Amino acid sequence: MTVYPLSAVRTMALYAQGLTTRNGVEAEPTRSSICRMVEQLGCVQIDTLNLVRRSHYLVLWSRLGTYNPADFDSLVYNNEHRQLFEGWQRIASIIPIIDYRYQIPHQNRLKNDPSEGYTRLFDNEGLPLMNLVLERIRKEGALRAADFEYQGPKRGSWWDWKPAKTALEYLYAFGELMISDRVNFQRVYDLTERVLPAWVDTTPPSMDQRDRYWLEQAALALGIASPMQMIGYSYYKKGGLKPILEGLVDEGVLVEVQAEQVDGPSQPMLVHRDKMGLLEQITGGAMRAGR
Repeated sequence: MTVYPLSAVRTMALYAQGLTTRNGVEAEPTRSSICRMVEQLGCVQIDTLNLVRRSHYLVLWSRLGTYNPADFDSLVYNNEHRQLFEGWQRIASIIPIIDYRYQIPHQNRLKNDPSEGYTRLFDNEGLPLMNLVLERIRKEGALRAADFEYQGPKRGSWWDWKPAKTALEYLYAFGELMISDRVNFQRVYDLTERVLPAWVDTTPPSMDQRDRYWLEQAALALGIASPMQMIGYSYYKKGGLKPILEGLVDEGVLVEVQAEQVDGPSQPMLVHRDKMGLLEQITGGAMRAGR
């Protein structure tokens, strides 16, 4: 059996993550190239930390070089250019909008499954509050949490939200609202029907279809990885996805290869069948990382 060398494994991972070209070598990034990069990665994490720049801008800079952040923002928040959206994939992330339908099973589960904890707001006060918040947005347009008056006690921790903020986040988690904009990094919420482009497929996949899709996306984004790394990239637990992962291997969608490790003997790793040609080219020396 072929054992792929560590140098090929490293280069494969760099290619999959878009980290092989020196910044400034290629043409100036456009909205299209920015969107393609997010699609290649599967998602880009959003983080509140802001030292040099917020992390999602730096992720793209490290791969594309100097680009216009306004172009990136317009892909998320501008109705005319929207190709990305804020959602939840492993963590709060910017995700290709063509993947929106694969969020729907999770949204429905949060709304309908008491074990998820989100139904705790469905009490005598919570449900009317959510209806009130939804009605205000329907009538007034997109709103921030700051647009809802609060006269209660001062709150402490990050997650000690005022009631209206909790209602907004629940409605967002359920898919009733989407993030239409950011103002000073504060979320602006609007009805999903006013944010999501009409051309986006909203047919809910089955849970099995959803899990298969995210595992395939993880395989493409990582290039070569262990089963646990693919499951982790998909933000799912090992137990539920292991049979699906094994099924993808049995079907030939994922290919098991032996790969040299940094420390210790070679180990089985997985590669998407569409990337096997790239792995062979890299191993043969036809392609090298440019950094």
